[in-house]
Amino acid sequence: MGMLGGFVRDFARYTGPRGLLLGLYLLLGAVLDGVGILLLLPLLGVLLGSGTGNGWLDGATRALLSLAPAGSRTTQLLFLLGLFAALIAFRAFVILRRDVAMAELQTGFVEAQRLRIVELLAQSRWDAVARLSHGRITHVLGEDVQGIGNAAYLLLQSSVSAALLAGQWLLIFLLSPLLALFVGVLLGAGALALRPVLRRSAELGSGLNETNLGLITGTAQFLGGLKLALSQNLQGGFLAEFRHSQERAASRRVAFIRQRTGTQLTLTALAAAIAGLVILIGVGLIGAAPSALIAFLFVLARMNGPAAQLQASAQHIFHSLPAYGSVKALQAELSVASQVLPPRSVAVPQGPIEFRGVTYRHQDDAGVAGIDLVIEPGTILGLTGPSGAGKTTFADLLVGLYAPQQGRVTVGGAPLEGPLLAAWRSAISYVSQDPFLFHDSIRGNLLWARPEADEAALWEALTLAGADGIVRRLPAGLEAVVGERGTLLSGGERQRIALARALVRRPRLLLLDEATNAIDIAGEEALLDRIRALPERPTVVMIAHRDSSLAFCDRIVSFENGRLAQSAS
Repeated sequence: MGMLGGFVRDFARYTGPRGLLLGLYLLLGAVLDGVGILLLLPLLGVLLGSGTGNGWLDGATRALLSLAPAGSRTTQLLFLLGLFAALIAFRAFVILRRDVAMAELQTGFVEAQRLRIVELLAQSRWDAVARLSHGRITHVLGEDVQGIGNAAYLLLQSSVSAALLAGQWLLIFLLSPLLALFVGVLLGAGALALRPVLRRSAELGSGLNETNLGLITGTAQFLGGLKLALSQNLQGGFLAEFRHSQERAASRRVAFIRQRTGTQLTLTALAAAIAGLVILIGVGLIGAAPSALIAFLFVLARMNGPAAQLQASAQHIFHSLPAYGSVKALQAELSVASQVLPPRSVAVPQGPIEFRGVTYRHQDDAGVAGIDLVIEPGTILGLTGPSGAGKTTFADLLVGLYAPQQGRVTVGGAPLEGPLLAAWRSAISYVSQDPFLFHDSIRGNLLWARPEADEAALWEALTLAGADGIVRRLPAGLEAVVGERGTLLSGGERQRIALARALVRRPRLLLLDEATNAIDIAGEEALLDRIRALPERPTVVMIAHRDSSLAFCDRIVSFENGRLAQSAS
């Protein structure tokens, strides 16, 4: 119930004044529905020639009929039917506006939740994001957010049903207060009896949520390692696990449907029993007039729809609450790790990059310690050392993904933080050993780094990277799609396109993390020669193990156990 309260508060905060307008539509729709039913009483009175036995209602009927043109009973019926048709038309307009408002609020709430998560991801520290499972993020952004969208819609639908139910109960109270109190007690008892059913719905929703998360995570991992799995005939294990997860998910869905249907059938049987009791009490104990009893039973039958809708909506909402919990948990984690950088409003000062006593240790104690290093502008610096020696951590500190735990990093004498950090990141190009390419055209991949680049700038970057020949050989040229993560290209071609994307940015710092190891030695030499010959050469920091790569460096720094082992010119 606490989670339900949080969900309702979140949704109410989002709706704001628009929620009040929707409330007006709900109230007006319920009133018009009740007035439409009340108009049946004069119709019954004219047809049956008798009153309801209720002084207030009979008086209202006489007053309404007094407005009808003088004439026969047929004239009165035509007058009442005309009023009824006009009322139905106006009610249809109100319901249309109500449903459009509901759809807008539900859609907006869903997109606001999804956008909030993406904003937090973009603002969070890299060390926090790196610990998150991609499958979890995908599941939250997709199925979980959609789940709370469904819950939001059902919450609105429940408001409609509750308004209708309240209005209809007021009608039967006007017809027979005693019978209305009897029905009200039964409705309250039914609501209390639903508590364990709702608790079970939440449990089934939680289990289904966990199973679906496992399916998405497993699928993402399998797709990432599909080539490796197929090459070794290891896909059978994944298929078995996927089949098992699907069976668990299906059984939980069926269990929820069984529970929901069983509850609906029970309520239908109870509604029939209540109608029978109303007839017995109305005829045997109260002696209600036939027209009043007919109207009472008609309204009571109409109450079954909103009551059943409330029951079904409540079960679905509780079934979706675990999805809401998953969304809020991820948002809370990311909020703690948020680091909102100010807009890029400063220029990066000229001068060297300096590491002064910089230490950064990961949870497993890997990282760097006590790094003192000066990188002069335009230098081509080589980083080498065994795996786990600290090269990648150094690179992440260099681009500002990590903040030093001790010491500081400066550019032109200014600490790499605040506005300068945002401006510095805008002046960097980073190419990794396994470069990431979007499932898009070559043009789209290049423009991602520099959206304003013109055609000449794209071809200039491709030529620098030695990728112009590759692109010209493709039938679609710049419009050729590279596939998911660039899988339609060879390893060397992917690296060249990634290098072109980095160079089109015209960076001040070019960071290459084994970014040329899939390119042949002659091609690598030509590429590095072209970079070295640039009129405004960027500072280049190259993580490499190949001697041919390091031979182009002005200076080589070797890492060992997180410390600088040696530096050579």
